[in-house]
Amino acid sequence: MTVPTDTPWPTDTPWPRRRRPPRDTPWPRDRRPAAGPRARRLAGRGLLAGLLVAATALVGGTATAADVPSDVVPAIPGCTTAVPATATANTHEAENPPPRAVDGDLATRWSGQGFGAHLTLDLGTVADLCGIRVAWHLGDLRWNDFTVYTSTDGAAFTKVWAGRSTGTTAGFESSPFAAPTGARFVRVAWWASAQGNGWASVGEVAALVADPDPGPGAGHVVVAAGDIATRCTGTSCAHWRTSELALALDPDAVLVLGDNQNNDGTFEEYQAYYEPSWGRLKDRTRPTPGNHEYILGDGAQGYFRYFGDLARPNGTSWYSFDLGNWHVVSLNSEYERSASGPQVAWLKADLAANTKRCVLAFWHRPMFSSGGTHGNFPNMRPFWDALYAAGADVVLNGHDHSYERFGPQTPDAVAAPAGIREFVVGTGGAAPREFGTVRANSELRLRVNGVLKLTLGADSYSWQFVNVDGAVLDAGGPVGCH
Repeated sequence: MTVPTDTPWPTDTPWPRRRRPPRDTPWPRDRRPAAGPRARRLAGRGLLAGLLVAATALVGGTATAADVPSDVVPAIPGCTTAVPATATANTHEAENPPPRAVDGDLATRWSGQGFGAHLTLDLGTVADLCGIRVAWHLGDLRWNDFTVYTSTDGAAFTKVWAGRSTGTTAGFESSPFAAPTGARFVRVAWWASAQGNGWASVGEVAALVADPDPGPGAGHVVVAAGDIATRCTGTSCAHWRTSELALALDPDAVLVLGDNQNNDGTFEEYQAYYEPSWGRLKDRTRPTPGNHEYILGDGAQGYFRYFGDLARPNGTSWYSFDLGNWHVVSLNSEYERSASGPQVAWLKADLAANTKRCVLAFWHRPMFSSGGTHGNFPNMRPFWDALYAAGADVVLNGHDHSYERFGPQTPDAVAAPAGIREFVVGTGGAAPREFGTVRANSELRLRVNGVLKLTLGADSYSWQFVNVDGAVLDAGGPVGCH
Protein backbone atom coordinates (compact mmCIF):
# COMPACT_ATOMS: atom_id res chain seq x y z
CA MET A 1 0.00 0.00 0.00
CA THR A 2 1.33 3.49 -0.78
CA VAL A 3 1.64 6.25 1.74
CA PRO A 4 -1.46 8.52 1.71
CA THR A 5 -0.76 11.75 -0.16
CA ASP A 6 -3.55 14.09 0.94
CA THR A 7 -1.26 15.77 3.48
CA PRO A 8 2.33 16.81 2.65
CA TRP A 9 4.94 14.51 4.16
CA PRO A 10 7.70 16.10 6.24
CA THR A 11 11.32 16.46 5.36
CA ASP A 12 13.69 14.96 7.90
CA THR A 13 15.35 18.04 9.27
CA PRO A 14 17.98 17.16 11.91
CA TRP A 15 18.13 18.95 15.24
CA PRO A 16 20.46 21.99 15.19
CA ARG A 17 23.81 20.87 16.54
CA ARG A 18 23.87 23.58 19.16
CA ARG A 19 20.64 22.13 20.65
CA ARG A 20 21.49 18.43 20.52
CA PRO A 21 22.07 17.12 24.05
CA PRO A 22 25.10 14.88 24.65
CA ARG A 23 24.28 11.19 24.32
CA ASP A 24 27.20 9.73 26.23
CA THR A 25 26.86 11.57 29.54
CA PRO A 26 25.67 9.16 32.25
CA TRP A 27 23.51 10.21 35.14
CA PRO A 28 25.88 11.31 37.92
CA ARG A 29 25.70 8.67 40.64
CA ASP A 30 28.15 10.20 43.05
CA ARG A 31 25.91 13.10 43.95
CA ARG A 32 22.28 13.87 44.43
CA PRO A 33 20.60 15.71 41.54
CA ALA A 34 19.98 19.41 41.95
CA ALA A 35 16.85 20.13 43.92
CA GLY A 36 13.96 22.42 43.04
CA PRO A 37 11.30 22.25 40.30
CA ARG A 38 13.29 24.02 37.60
CA ALA A 39 16.51 22.15 38.39
CA ARG A 40 14.51 18.93 38.41
CA ARG A 41 13.26 19.58 34.88
CA LEU A 42 16.71 20.45 33.57
CA ALA A 43 18.33 17.43 35.21
CA GLY A 44 15.57 15.17 33.90
CA ARG A 45 16.05 16.39 30.35
CA GLY A 46 19.80 15.75 30.62
CA LEU A 47 19.07 12.19 31.67
CA LEU A 48 16.68 11.74 28.80
CA ALA A 49 19.29 12.88 26.35
CA GLY A 50 21.57 10.11 27.51
CA LEU A 51 18.87 7.46 27.13
CA LEU A 52 16.89 8.73 24.17
CA VAL A 53 15.99 6.46 21.26
CA ALA A 54 17.42 7.91 18.09
CA ALA A 55 14.97 9.09 15.43
CA THR A 56 14.94 6.95 12.29
CA ALA A 57 15.02 8.45 8.80
CA LEU A 58 12.32 7.53 6.30
CA VAL A 59 13.88 6.38 3.06
CA GLY A 60 11.96 7.21 -0.10
CA GLY A 61 8.79 7.91 1.92
CA THR A 62 8.59 4.34 3.27
CA ALA A 63 9.64 2.48 6.38
CA THR A 64 9.56 -1.03 7.74
CA ALA A 65 9.41 -2.38 11.25
CA ALA A 66 13.12 -3.17 11.02
CA ASP A 67 13.87 0.52 10.40
CA VAL A 68 12.39 1.55 13.74
CA PRO A 69 14.31 1.11 17.02
CA SER A 70 12.49 -1.08 19.51
CA ASP A 71 14.13 0.31 22.65
CA VAL A 72 11.63 1.34 25.29
CA VAL A 73 11.71 5.07 25.95
CA PRO A 74 12.51 6.50 29.38
CA ALA A 75 10.16 8.52 31.54
CA ILE A 76 9.96 12.28 31.08
CA PRO A 77 10.66 13.95 34.41
CA GLY A 78 9.11 17.42 34.52
CA CYS A 79 7.14 16.81 31.32
CA THR A 80 3.66 15.57 32.15
CA THR A 81 1.15 18.34 31.48
CA ALA A 82 -1.18 17.29 28.65
CA VAL A 83 -2.28 19.97 26.17
CA PRO A 84 -5.94 19.88 25.05
CA ALA A 85 -6.27 19.36 21.31
CA THR A 86 -8.60 18.59 18.44
CA ALA A 87 -7.76 15.70 16.11
CA THR A 88 -8.00 14.94 12.41
CA ALA A 89 -6.70 11.99 10.39
CA ASN A 90 -5.97 11.02 6.80
CA THR A 91 -8.04 7.87 7.20
CA HIS A 92 -10.51 6.54 9.73
CA GLU A 93 -13.08 3.85 10.36
CA ALA A 94 -16.62 5.26 10.37
CA GLU A 95 -17.38 4.14 13.91
CA ASN A 96 -13.94 5.21 15.24
CA PRO A 97 -13.29 8.80 14.07
CA PRO A 98 -10.31 10.97 15.11
CA PRO A 99 -12.05 12.95 17.91
CA ARG A 100 -12.30 9.74 19.92
CA ALA A 101 -8.52 9.77 20.41
CA VAL A 102 -8.74 13.03 22.41
CA ASP A 103 -12.03 12.60 24.28
CA GLY A 104 -10.42 11.52 27.56
CA ASP A 105 -11.98 8.06 27.37
CA LEU A 106 -9.66 5.04 26.99
CA ALA A 107 -12.69 2.91 26.05
CA THR A 108 -13.06 4.79 22.75
CA ARG A 109 -10.51 5.02 19.92
CA TRP A 110 -9.48 6.28 16.51
CA SER A 111 -8.78 3.57 13.95
CA GLY A 112 -7.17 4.20 10.58
CA GLN A 113 -6.23 1.68 7.93
CA GLY A 114 -2.98 1.32 6.06
CA PHE A 115 0.74 1.86 6.16
CA GLY A 116 1.32 5.54 7.00
CA ALA A 117 -2.09 6.13 8.56
CA HIS A 118 -1.69 9.23 10.68
CA LEU A 119 -3.48 11.23 13.32
CA THR A 120 -2.82 14.97 13.64
CA LEU A 121 -3.42 17.02 16.79
CA ASP A 122 -4.13 20.75 16.60
CA LEU A 123 -3.26 22.42 19.91
CA GLY A 124 -4.81 25.73 18.87
CA THR A 125 -1.64 27.69 19.51
CA VAL A 126 2.13 27.13 19.49
CA ALA A 127 3.37 25.50 22.71
CA ASP A 128 6.82 24.45 23.93
CA LEU A 129 6.47 20.65 23.65
CA CYS A 130 8.70 18.09 25.33
CA GLY A 131 7.00 14.82 24.30
CA ILE A 132 3.75 12.97 23.78
CA ARG A 133 1.89 10.17 25.50
CA VAL A 134 -0.10 7.52 23.65
CA ALA A 135 -2.44 4.81 24.87
CA TRP A 136 -2.69 2.26 22.05
CA HIS A 137 -5.89 0.27 21.66
CA LEU A 138 -5.03 -3.30 22.70
CA GLY A 139 -1.57 -1.98 23.55
CA ASP A 140 -1.13 -4.77 26.08
CA LEU A 141 -1.41 -7.35 23.29
CA ARG A 142 0.61 -5.85 20.44
CA TRP A 143 3.41 -3.38 19.84
CA ASN A 144 3.09 -0.54 17.31
CA ASP A 145 5.83 1.10 15.25
CA PHE A 146 5.20 4.82 14.83
CA THR A 147 6.83 8.19 14.17
CA VAL A 148 6.03 11.59 15.67
CA TYR A 149 6.25 14.87 13.73
CA THR A 150 5.64 18.49 14.77
CA SER A 151 4.73 21.63 12.86
CA THR A 152 4.00 25.28 13.55
CA ASP A 153 1.77 25.81 10.50
CA GLY A 154 0.26 22.40 9.69
CA ALA A 155 2.13 22.22 6.37
CA ALA A 156 5.85 21.67 7.02
CA PHE A 157 6.43 18.87 9.53
CA THR A 158 9.68 17.82 11.23
CA LYS A 159 10.29 14.37 12.69
CA VAL A 160 11.05 14.46 16.43
CA TRP A 161 10.68 10.81 17.52
CA ALA A 162 10.50 7.30 16.06
CA GLY A 163 10.12 4.02 17.88
CA ARG A 164 7.97 1.14 19.05
CA SER A 165 5.46 0.87 21.87
CA THR A 166 6.13 -1.78 24.49
CA GLY A 167 3.19 -4.03 23.69
CA THR A 168 2.70 -4.60 27.41
CA THR A 169 0.10 -1.99 28.41
CA ALA A 170 -3.17 -0.51 27.22
CA GLY A 171 -2.40 2.54 29.37
CA PHE A 172 -0.33 5.58 28.53
CA GLU A 173 3.30 5.36 27.41
CA SER A 174 5.38 8.52 27.13
CA SER A 175 7.77 9.38 24.29
CA PRO A 176 10.24 12.27 24.84
CA PHE A 177 11.56 14.66 22.22
CA ALA A 178 15.33 15.16 21.98
CA ALA A 179 14.88 18.83 22.84
CA PRO A 180 11.91 21.10 23.56
CA THR A 181 10.25 22.20 20.32
CA GLY A 182 7.70 24.91 19.64
CA ALA A 183 4.76 23.51 17.69
CA ARG A 184 1.01 23.83 17.20
CA PHE A 185 0.50 20.54 15.35
CA VAL A 186 1.63 17.06 16.36
CA ARG A 187 1.32 14.10 13.97
CA VAL A 188 1.51 10.41 14.94
CA ALA A 189 2.15 8.22 11.88
CA TRP A 190 1.70 4.45 12.14
CA TRP A 191 3.73 1.86 10.21
CA ALA A 192 3.20 -1.63 11.61
CA SER A 193 1.99 -3.64 14.58
CA ALA A 194 2.67 -7.08 16.01
CA GLN A 195 -0.78 -8.19 14.88
CA GLY A 196 -0.10 -7.19 11.29
CA ASN A 197 -3.74 -6.52 10.39
CA GLY A 198 -3.09 -3.17 8.68
CA TRP A 199 -4.97 -1.05 11.23
CA ALA A 200 -3.71 1.71 13.52
CA SER A 201 -5.83 2.16 16.66
CA VAL A 202 -5.17 4.81 19.32
CA GLY A 203 -7.24 4.98 22.49
CA GLU A 204 -5.89 8.35 23.63
CA VAL A 205 -3.04 10.65 22.64
CA ALA A 206 -1.86 13.96 24.09
CA ALA A 207 1.00 16.37 23.55
CA LEU A 208 3.06 17.17 26.64
CA VAL A 209 4.59 20.40 27.87
CA ALA A 210 6.85 20.97 30.86
CA ASP A 211 5.09 21.00 34.21
CA PRO A 212 4.49 24.55 35.42
CA ASP A 213 6.75 25.67 38.22
CA PRO A 214 4.40 25.82 41.22
CA GLY A 215 6.64 28.26 43.06
CA PRO A 216 8.36 27.86 46.43
CA GLY A 217 6.46 25.60 48.81
CA ALA A 218 3.47 25.14 46.50
CA GLY A 219 4.17 21.61 45.31
CA HIS A 220 6.32 18.61 46.24
CA VAL A 221 7.27 15.45 44.37
CA VAL A 222 7.09 12.19 46.32
CA VAL A 223 8.22 8.76 45.08
CA ALA A 224 6.79 5.66 46.76
CA ALA A 225 7.26 1.89 46.51
CA GLY A 226 7.44 -1.12 48.77
CA ASP A 227 8.68 -4.72 48.53
CA ILE A 228 11.97 -3.51 47.17
CA ALA A 229 15.38 -5.16 47.46
CA THR A 230 15.95 -8.88 46.89
CA ARG A 231 19.13 -10.97 47.05
CA CYS A 232 20.26 -9.68 43.69
CA THR A 233 23.30 -7.57 42.85
CA GLY A 234 24.09 -5.51 39.78
CA THR A 235 22.37 -2.96 37.59
CA SER A 236 20.06 -5.53 35.98
CA CYS A 237 18.25 -6.17 39.28
CA ALA A 238 14.70 -4.84 39.37
CA HIS A 239 15.34 -2.91 42.59
CA TRP A 240 18.37 -1.23 41.00
CA ARG A 241 16.27 -0.17 38.02
CA THR A 242 13.49 1.23 40.22
CA SER A 243 16.10 3.13 42.23
CA GLU A 244 17.35 4.68 38.97
CA LEU A 245 13.80 5.82 38.24
CA ALA A 246 13.51 7.32 41.70
CA LEU A 247 16.79 9.20 41.28
CA ALA A 248 15.73 10.53 37.88
CA LEU A 249 12.48 11.87 39.32
CA ASP A 250 14.51 13.76 41.96
CA PRO A 251 11.78 13.65 44.64
CA ASP A 252 11.52 15.84 47.70
CA ALA A 253 10.69 12.73 49.73
CA VAL A 254 10.86 8.95 49.24
CA LEU A 255 8.28 6.78 51.02
CA VAL A 256 9.33 3.12 51.30
CA LEU A 257 6.30 1.00 52.13
CA GLY A 258 7.70 -2.01 53.98
CA ASP A 259 9.56 -5.17 52.98
CA ASN A 260 12.14 -2.63 51.91
CA GLN A 261 14.65 -5.47 52.20
CA ASN A 262 13.00 -8.78 51.36
CA ASN A 263 14.05 -12.25 52.45
CA ASP A 264 15.17 -11.88 56.10
CA GLY A 265 15.46 -8.09 56.40
CA THR A 266 18.70 -8.28 58.34
CA PHE A 267 21.13 -5.39 58.65
CA GLU A 268 23.62 -7.35 56.54
CA GLU A 269 21.04 -7.80 53.77
CA TYR A 270 20.15 -4.11 53.93
CA GLN A 271 23.84 -3.28 53.51
CA ALA A 272 24.39 -5.76 50.67
CA TYR A 273 21.28 -5.13 48.52
CA TYR A 274 19.22 -2.12 49.60
CA GLU A 275 22.08 0.26 50.36
CA PRO A 276 23.78 0.24 46.89
CA SER A 277 20.46 0.94 45.16
CA TRP A 278 17.72 2.68 47.14
CA GLY A 279 20.24 3.62 49.81
CA ARG A 280 21.35 6.38 47.45
CA LEU A 281 18.09 8.12 48.39
CA LYS A 282 18.38 7.48 52.11
CA ASP A 283 18.69 11.15 53.07
CA ARG A 284 15.23 11.77 51.56
CA THR A 285 13.62 8.53 52.73
CA ARG A 286 10.78 8.16 55.22
CA PRO A 287 10.37 4.44 55.98
CA THR A 288 7.83 2.02 57.39
CA PRO A 289 8.57 -1.66 58.16
CA GLY A 290 6.91 -4.75 56.66
CA ASN A 291 6.53 -8.38 57.61
CA HIS A 292 9.94 -9.29 56.16
CA GLU A 293 11.61 -6.84 58.52
CA TYR A 294 10.00 -8.78 61.39
CA ILE A 295 10.27 -12.26 59.88
CA LEU A 296 13.13 -13.46 62.15
CA GLY A 297 11.24 -12.58 65.32
CA ASP A 298 13.96 -10.18 66.47
CA GLY A 299 11.83 -7.05 66.52
CA ALA A 300 13.04 -5.83 63.12
CA GLN A 301 16.56 -5.15 64.39
CA GLY A 302 18.00 -4.90 60.87
CA TYR A 303 15.44 -2.26 59.84
CA PHE A 304 15.90 -0.09 62.93
CA ARG A 305 19.69 -0.38 62.81
CA TYR A 306 19.86 0.54 59.12
CA PHE A 307 17.46 3.51 59.18
CA GLY A 308 18.41 4.71 62.65
CA ASP A 309 16.60 7.92 63.65
CA LEU A 310 14.65 7.91 60.37
CA ALA A 311 12.77 4.84 61.61
CA ARG A 312 11.99 6.32 65.05
CA PRO A 313 12.11 10.11 64.70
CA ASN A 314 9.78 10.56 67.69
CA GLY A 315 10.91 7.51 69.66
CA THR A 316 8.25 5.19 68.16
CA SER A 317 8.01 3.32 64.86
CA TRP A 318 4.99 5.46 63.90
CA TYR A 319 5.45 9.16 63.27
CA SER A 320 4.31 12.10 61.14
CA PHE A 321 5.81 15.06 59.31
CA ASP A 322 4.65 17.95 57.13
CA LEU A 323 5.50 18.49 53.47
CA GLY A 324 4.19 21.79 52.16
CA ASN A 325 0.43 21.82 52.77
CA TRP A 326 0.40 18.05 53.39
CA HIS A 327 0.46 16.16 56.67
CA VAL A 328 2.11 12.76 56.12
CA VAL A 329 1.69 9.88 58.59
CA SER A 330 3.79 6.69 58.75
CA LEU A 331 2.19 3.77 60.62
CA ASN A 332 3.48 0.31 61.57
CA SER A 333 1.15 -2.45 60.34
CA GLU A 334 3.31 -5.09 62.06
CA TYR A 335 2.74 -3.66 65.54
CA GLU A 336 -0.35 -3.81 67.77
CA ARG A 337 -3.05 -1.89 65.86
CA SER A 338 -6.33 -2.35 67.73
CA ALA A 339 -8.74 0.55 68.08
CA SER A 340 -7.87 0.83 71.79
CA GLY A 341 -4.12 0.42 71.38
CA PRO A 342 -1.36 3.03 71.73
CA GLN A 343 -0.69 3.42 68.01
CA VAL A 344 -4.29 4.26 67.09
CA ALA A 345 -4.57 6.54 70.14
CA TRP A 346 -1.47 8.40 68.92
CA LEU A 347 -2.91 8.54 65.37
CA LYS A 348 -6.17 10.13 66.54
CA ALA A 349 -4.32 12.70 68.62
CA ASP A 350 -1.91 13.47 65.77
CA LEU A 351 -4.75 14.00 63.29
CA ALA A 352 -6.66 16.17 65.75
CA ALA A 353 -3.61 18.44 66.10
CA ASN A 354 -2.97 18.64 62.36
CA THR A 355 -3.31 22.09 60.75
CA LYS A 356 -2.61 21.10 57.14
CA ARG A 357 -5.42 20.80 54.60
CA CYS A 358 -4.30 17.54 52.96
CA VAL A 359 -3.46 14.21 54.63
CA LEU A 360 -1.54 11.17 53.33
CA ALA A 361 -0.79 8.01 55.33
CA PHE A 362 1.37 5.00 54.52
CA TRP A 363 2.12 1.58 55.96
CA HIS A 364 2.76 -1.95 54.68
CA ARG A 365 -0.34 -4.18 54.71
CA PRO A 366 -3.30 -2.85 52.67
CA MET A 367 -6.83 -2.96 53.96
CA PHE A 368 -8.01 -3.36 50.36
CA SER A 369 -6.14 -5.39 47.73
CA SER A 370 -6.96 -7.63 44.78
CA GLY A 371 -3.61 -9.39 45.12
CA GLY A 372 -3.83 -13.16 44.78
CA THR A 373 -1.18 -13.82 47.44
CA HIS A 374 -2.44 -11.66 50.33
CA GLY A 375 -5.54 -9.62 49.41
CA ASN A 376 -7.55 -7.62 51.94
CA PHE A 377 -6.36 -7.10 55.53
CA PRO A 378 -9.51 -6.15 57.46
CA ASN A 379 -7.50 -5.71 60.66
CA MET A 380 -6.22 -2.42 59.21
CA ARG A 381 -9.73 -1.05 59.86
CA PRO A 382 -8.78 1.01 62.96
CA PHE A 383 -6.24 2.96 60.87
CA TRP A 384 -8.85 3.61 58.18
CA ASP A 385 -11.55 4.62 60.64
CA ALA A 386 -9.34 7.26 62.22
CA LEU A 387 -8.09 8.58 58.87
CA TYR A 388 -11.54 8.67 57.28
CA ALA A 389 -12.99 10.52 60.27
CA ALA A 390 -10.24 13.13 59.86
CA GLY A 391 -10.91 13.57 56.11
CA ALA A 392 -7.66 11.99 54.90
CA ASP A 393 -7.05 11.90 51.16
CA VAL A 394 -4.53 9.18 50.25
CA VAL A 395 -3.27 5.89 51.69
CA LEU A 396 -0.20 4.06 50.32
CA ASN A 397 0.57 0.38 50.99
CA GLY A 398 2.69 -2.50 49.68
CA HIS A 399 2.73 -6.22 50.61
CA ASP A 400 1.08 -7.56 47.44
CA HIS A 401 3.70 -7.46 44.67
CA SER A 402 1.62 -5.45 42.23
CA TYR A 403 0.26 -1.99 41.49
CA GLU A 404 -3.38 -1.25 42.18
CA ARG A 405 -5.28 2.03 42.27
CA PHE A 406 -8.61 2.31 44.05
CA GLY A 407 -11.23 4.99 43.75
CA PRO A 408 -12.11 7.04 46.85
CA GLN A 409 -14.03 4.88 49.31
CA THR A 410 -15.15 4.59 52.91
CA PRO A 411 -13.80 2.01 55.39
CA ASP A 412 -16.84 -0.08 54.41
CA ALA A 413 -15.64 -0.17 50.78
CA VAL A 414 -18.43 2.14 49.61
CA ALA A 415 -17.44 4.47 46.79
CA ALA A 416 -17.61 8.07 48.02
CA PRO A 417 -16.13 11.35 46.75
CA ALA A 418 -15.11 12.16 50.33
CA GLY A 419 -13.48 8.76 50.74
CA ILE A 420 -9.80 7.79 50.82
CA ARG A 421 -7.96 6.80 47.64
CA GLU A 422 -5.66 3.82 48.24
CA PHE A 423 -2.66 2.84 46.13
CA VAL A 424 -0.99 -0.56 46.53
CA VAL A 425 2.60 -0.16 45.32
CA GLY A 426 4.42 -3.40 46.15
CA THR A 427 6.44 -2.96 42.98
CA GLY A 428 9.88 -1.78 44.10
CA GLY A 429 11.82 -4.86 43.01
CA ALA A 430 10.27 -8.11 44.24
CA ALA A 431 8.88 -10.36 41.49
CA PRO A 432 5.32 -9.34 40.47
CA ARG A 433 2.53 -11.72 41.44
CA GLU A 434 -0.89 -12.65 40.09
CA PHE A 435 -4.13 -10.95 41.05
CA GLY A 436 -7.01 -12.81 42.66
CA THR A 437 -10.51 -11.57 43.46
CA VAL A 438 -10.99 -8.05 42.12
CA ARG A 439 -12.13 -5.89 45.01
CA ALA A 440 -14.79 -3.21 44.94
CA ASN A 441 -13.67 0.20 43.68
CA SER A 442 -10.46 -1.18 42.12
CA GLU A 443 -9.78 1.08 39.14
CA LEU A 444 -6.51 -0.28 37.70
CA ARG A 445 -4.22 -3.28 38.31
CA LEU A 446 -0.72 -3.86 36.90
CA ARG A 447 1.79 -6.71 37.40
CA VAL A 448 5.04 -4.82 36.82
CA ASN A 449 7.95 -3.33 38.75
CA GLY A 450 8.00 0.44 39.00
CA VAL A 451 7.45 3.45 41.26
CA LEU A 452 4.57 5.76 42.08
CA LYS A 453 5.23 9.47 41.59
CA LEU A 454 2.92 11.77 43.52
CA THR A 455 2.88 15.53 43.01
CA LEU A 456 1.47 17.06 46.19
CA GLY A 457 0.12 20.51 45.45
CA ALA A 458 -1.13 23.15 47.86
CA ASP A 459 -4.67 21.72 47.77
CA SER A 460 -4.52 18.75 45.39
CA TYR A 461 -2.54 15.71 44.26
CA SER A 462 -1.64 14.09 40.94
CA TRP A 463 -0.08 10.71 40.27
CA GLN A 464 1.91 8.71 37.75
CA PHE A 465 2.97 5.08 37.90
CA VAL A 466 6.21 4.59 35.95
CA ASN A 467 7.51 1.09 35.17
CA VAL A 468 11.18 0.04 35.12
CA ASP A 469 11.41 0.78 31.39
CA GLY A 470 10.33 4.36 32.00
CA ALA A 471 6.83 4.07 30.54
CA VAL A 472 4.04 5.95 32.31
CA LEU A 473 1.37 3.27 32.74
CA ASP A 474 -1.07 5.22 34.90
CA ALA A 475 -1.66 8.91 35.46
CA GLY A 476 -4.33 11.10 36.99
CA GLY A 477 -5.16 14.31 38.75
CA PRO A 478 -5.04 16.90 39.94
CA VAL A 479 -7.59 15.77 42.52
CA GLY A 480 -8.62 18.27 45.18
CA CYS A 481 -8.05 17.56 48.86
CA HIS A 482 -11.07 17.08 51.11
